[in-house]
Amino acid sequence: MKKWIGLILVVCAVVLPAETVYREAPAETVMMGGFETDTSAGGATFQKLPDENITEEVITAEEYLGEGAQEETMQVPASTADFAMERPKIALLVPRKVIGGYANSVANEILSYLIYSDKNFVFEVFDSGTQDKDALILALQKIHHKGYKVVVAPMTPSGANTLASLEKTLLVYVPTVNQDDIYVQNPNFLYGGIDYKAQVDALLNYADSKIVVFDDGSALSKKISDYVTESRLEDIVYSKVIKNVNANLSYLFKKNRKLNDATIFLNMPVVKSALVASQLSRYKVPYKKILSTQVNYSPLLFTLTQYADREKFYIANAIGKAPFRLEDMSRLIGADIRFNWIDYATSAGLDYLFTDYLGLQGSRVFHENVYGQQVYYDTEIVQPKLGSFAHIDRIGAAPSSHEENW
Repeated sequence: MKKWIGLILVVCAVVLPAETVYREAPAETVMMGGFETDTSAGGATFQKLPDENITEEVITAEEYLGEGAQEETMQVPASTADFAMERPKIALLVPRKVIGGYANSVANEILSYLIYSDKNFVFEVFDSGTQDKDALILALQKIHHKGYKVVVAPMTPSGANTLASLEKTLLVYVPTVNQDDIYVQNPNFLYGGIDYKAQVDALLNYADSKIVVFDDGSALSKKISDYVTESRLEDIVYSKVIKNVNANLSYLFKKNRKLNDATIFLNMPVVKSALVASQLSRYKVPYKKILSTQVNYSPLLFTLTQYADREKFYIANAIGKAPFRLEDMSRLIGADIRFNWIDYATSAGLDYLFTDYLGLQGSRVFHENVYGQQVYYDTEIVQPKLGSFAHIDRIGAAPSSHEENW
């Protein structure tokens, strides 16, 4: 009975807003636990409600870094002993204004993994609001003040690079960014982002000599399209950016001979991809295959398309098998490690840290390896059949150069 009461208290502690004592620097807006409307500014601003029991100290980025710190060129990796702890104590650093709903999703997945590990733990959320230098400085100040040593930080590449340039002592896991997108070297950082180039390379094994590329102009879709172009430029016969997929695309598909017998890369999110696939069927385009990366590994594909629209789909997937109890725990709390790759990467990275690195538990439940400072995922090729994804092929992950484990 005591165990269940303790579990309920832990869940409540995470669901309720964590205590946040970041102090706004001038001209910087940071999301806080309390809200206030500033009508004179012509809109809503977010300010922390005063707490008389907390002493606040405001420091600038320059003061935090110290004189000459930015000129430091050599860093020494911290040893495991530097992060020793008797129980898991995890800080989640989220720039909520930047990553939006992913903040809740990652928080829920961390909580589900901690509960699954069946250990007493401490878990707190720190919202920096943005990825700006000063906002991250204030968040790091609070994390250090509360004695956290391990931080999960879901950020964009630019935010991860800024954080890596600021923080020298904490052990930081960034589940959303691949190491290839990092230009600031920091030996205490681990990255869990998907390698989209590896997925493109795997998909190209299924491509014929005639390739068509469609994307929606977003940064990720352009990045994936660039990988295809770099690998098979001589085979690309047609390339088009489709920003408005809700429009009638007959001008693109009807009597377009470049699409005949072509392998089509759909480098856009699942809703847009489903609409394009349905219009390809509507106009009876005689293409050979549709190829796509992780962005279309989603059960939504079955809802948004008819079987005829997706029967020639080949999708690259990095999400592996997880224990059923952890999957159930994730769904119960509001995360998804079956189809959401960020949630999966969050758990896989924590699993590695807790077992192989920090020694907090005996054996791992995820199979992903870590080389250098990157989590590597196997690439699986699947096809969406009548009601599920059929497994076609699996390609083991390996770094381009055999680096030592992190």
